[in-house]
Amino acid sequence: MRTVGIGALGLIGGLLLAITLRDILAHALTDTEDTPSTVGMILASLKPTLGLLGAVLAVRLDRRHHRTRPGDRGED
Repeated sequence: MRTVGIGALGLIGGLLLAITLRDILAHALTDTEDTPSTVGMILASLKPTLGLLGAVLAVRLDRRHHRTRPGDRGED
């Protein structure tokens, strides 16, 4: 159950990072009228990519931290 919670928090963190990055990149890259469609596709794929990356990274970091804590016997 702990892993699901950590994964959900990582997903939310990744989505918030993606929204922030997308807003910054959208203003920087779409100031011109001749913006290629590939930039739009990249900006659209940021949310699912960073959301998934955030969830995976959060779970891996938690497992590493949980495994290396002194005095922990692996009980959850």
